[in-house]
Amino acid sequence: MVAEAYPHVWTDMRSGLMVDAQGMITGIRAEWTFDEGYAAFALEGLDTNGDGTYGPDEIKPLTDENIANLAESDFFGFMRVNGKIVPHGPVTDYAQTYNNNRLTLFFVLPLATPVDPRKGVFDYKIYDPDFFISFDYVKDSPVEVEGVLPQGCAWELKPLLSDEELEAKRNFLADKGADWTNDTGEDFGSLFARPVVVTCAP
Repeated sequence: MVAEAYPHVWTDMRSGLMVDAQGMITGIRAEWTFDEGYAAFALEGLDTNGDGTYGPDEIKPLTDENIANLAESDFFGFMRVNGKIVPHGPVTDYAQTYNNNRLTLFFVLPLATPVDPRKGVFDYKIYDPDFFISFDYVKDSPVEVEGVLPQGCAWELKPLLSDEELEAKRNFLADKGADWTNDTGEDFGSLFARPVVVTCAP
C-alpha cells in the first residue's frame, strides 16, 4: 500500500544561509512544515485546555521532544567544506507553530566554527538519512541568504539527480514499512536531497 511506503512523513521546507558581517558563513536556518497526518498524530492529547487549537505552551513539550530527538541525527542538517562534513554547534532559536492543520518547526543550526567561503566550496543538504521523512523545498523563496556573501561568491540550489539509479532506489524503498530497519549502510536520504552550494571566484 502506498500509505505504508517510504517516506512516511512529508515536509515542505525553506532554509536560510546565515552570513555574518565579515562574510563568514555561520550556519543554516531551518523551516519545516509537516504534513497534516503527522500533525494529527503528534498533537494527540496536547490540547490541554480543550479549546480546539494548540497554543505555544501546549506545543512546547512536543517541540522540546522534537529537538532532543533530532540531536541524535545531527538535526538532518549536513554542512560540508570541499566535500568534508564540518561540525555544528547546539541548536538555537527553536520554536514550533500550528496553522492550517500543519505544524511548522523553526530552528538555527550554527556551525561550530564559522566558515570562510573564499577558502573552499561550502554546501549543505537537509535530509533524513533513512528517508523516513521526506524534505522537499517549496517553490517560492526556498532559500534565503541572511547577510551578504563576500564579493565574487554566489549560492545555488542544485536540482535533484534524475537517472536510472535514483529511480531504482525509489522502487527499492517503495514497499518498505514503518518498521523496516536500514541495514544496507546506504545513505538513502542524501540521494533525494537538493544541495545548496556556495562557490567563490578565484
